[in-house]
Amino acid sequence: MKTVSYPPSNRFFRSSSLFLPIILFAALQLSPIIASPTSTSPATDNTTESSSYPWKIYKNLDMSTVDIIKKNGYAVEIHHVITEDGYILELHRIPRSKSGQTPTRNHPVFFHHAFLSNSAGWVLSGANTSLSMQLADDGYDVWLGNSRGNTYSRKHVSRNYKQRSYWNFSLHEIGTYDLPAAFDYILMKTNASQLHYIGYSMGTTVFFIMASERPEYQSKIRSQISLAPVAYFTHIRSPIKYIAPYAKMINIAYQRITNGMVLEQTRMRKILASTICVGKMTQKLICQRGIIFLICGSDPLYFNTKLIPMIMGHFPSGTSSMVPEHFAQIKLKGVFGRYDYGPVTNLKRYNSTEPPAYDLTSIQVPITLMYGKNDLVADVQDVMKLKSQLPKLMDAVLIDNPYFNHVDFMWSTEVNQRVNDPIKETLRKTDNMDWKYSGPNLPNSKDISNVSSSVSGASGEVNISSGAGNAGGNDIFDIGSRGHLDITDGGSVNISDSGTVNIGGSAGHLNISISAAVDVGGSGNVSGSGGSGSTGSGAPTDLDYFTKNLGKIIADAMPRPVDRESDASDFGRERVLQEKLLADAIEFVRSVQKKYGSTLTWQESSTIATGDHRKIEHVVTSPNDG
Repeated sequence: MKTVSYPPSNRFFRSSSLFLPIILFAALQLSPIIASPTSTSPATDNTTESSSYPWKIYKNLDMSTVDIIKKNGYAVEIHHVITEDGYILELHRIPRSKSGQTPTRNHPVFFHHAFLSNSAGWVLSGANTSLSMQLADDGYDVWLGNSRGNTYSRKHVSRNYKQRSYWNFSLHEIGTYDLPAAFDYILMKTNASQLHYIGYSMGTTVFFIMASERPEYQSKIRSQISLAPVAYFTHIRSPIKYIAPYAKMINIAYQRITNGMVLEQTRMRKILASTICVGKMTQKLICQRGIIFLICGSDPLYFNTKLIPMIMGHFPSGTSSMVPEHFAQIKLKGVFGRYDYGPVTNLKRYNSTEPPAYDLTSIQVPITLMYGKNDLVADVQDVMKLKSQLPKLMDAVLIDNPYFNHVDFMWSTEVNQRVNDPIKETLRKTDNMDWKYSGPNLPNSKDISNVSSSVSGASGEVNISSGAGNAGGNDIFDIGSRGHLDITDGGSVNISDSGTVNIGGSAGHLNISISAAVDVGGSGNVSGSGGSGSTGSGAPTDLDYFTKNLGKIIADAMPRPVDRESDASDFGRERVLQEKLLADAIEFVRSVQKKYGSTLTWQESSTIATGDHRKIEHVVTSPNDG
């Protein structure tokens, strides 16, 4: 079997250590959206590989979203809309099919990208696998959004993007200002009363914020489809969760160094993308295994690396340093809530020292969730928690592929079969003018054990393996005098609110092994003589802990071998590489903490709307325009 030899010296990793923690920190949404699209046909292949020379720059690396759409034979329009607080957003529209057919469907479709990404992510893989282009061919009027601060939406009516005041926004502003402005404009231009919303990763987060904070817009959404939905990070398995305690410090550092702009797209990054991520060995070791698989989950079978250079040419696309800190706050607090400015400013803004939580139960929009077992960012258990709070859930689709990770939702080689086709079917149903929500179509998942009342018995036994048991509200796990609760092989029990695990008698047992865990929150408790529970955020604040347990942390993030004999050895090599890379990231964080830790102080800030600035402008281009 072919093996991969690693550099005998760690000097290479030392030289690149500056970039590694930044990339990891940026992926706090993880999403983290560093990935490769699927293979495409020669007619729509967006790469030009004329040489195996590792430093050759890809011909199409600089292609914009508009250029990519035109290259694939579609008409495209550029539209601009101004939000209530003055940010100028750029929307990209595919107004008709490749054959030139105008839209025949009843409602337009709006796409929103992930963290640090932009509209290019929806079209990079070409017409064969791009959901946006396929929907245009199916008769939909397709619109691609760009959040404030990214490559395409970096203008403001009165501020310059180099000013600190420009970058003074979090997830909340994207959800409450950007989305409503885009919706109003699209519905006006198309003369429609509702639209379909498709969000990926952070694109789902900001939708949930919008729907809970701006309820008047719920009636404008015909249906919503969430790919890799993110609202909670309690069970996030990606190693980036260990950076969360340092997010505030990193935010302050960025405020001082760049006025709050984080990971903008630059020429240098494009050059690195066209060199490091093109060479066969460096692409596999660094771009694929050392970054993508480490953050998002290893998928050795269905993840296609063909377009990695072009992806990295568009990613990262820039945002405010407050955005990743907002994600980190959600992780650390265990609450899907508004941005925490600190007690003083919170009191002024929220009339409370703690920021309020978003009310997911108030969202009266038909929603479909799609999630994967091997998604290290949007963990199955967190998706189940989200699902339980959505009153108009249409469906919760677990992708039937054990390796399906966070980025496979857009760029897996099986994306048509696993993602695109089911979405098309959902849209065909909900786009019908006579369709009305009639209740959920919930799957029977063997991976989740939801306790609705109690599990009890003197000799009863509850076995949870590679799954989860959730005890919430007044739910109870009652284990009698000879009962056993065995949690093995990555299983976990979540005890929240007034949930209880009672272990009675001298022979009662709570066995926790391998990477299993018991999370106790709220007024939940574990009582008796046979077990134990762990509380807290799950993210230690001591780098010594991280250093000491680095091997186990990375091993826990790897998927279990399923059906390939080589999986175990492949994953073993990945673990070795990831441990080297992350060790250098830790060293960098230590150096920053040592240099700035004693002087960094929290700078409270605010974002103030500047009135109604919803001016509109647009430019129309065609596939044949220069």
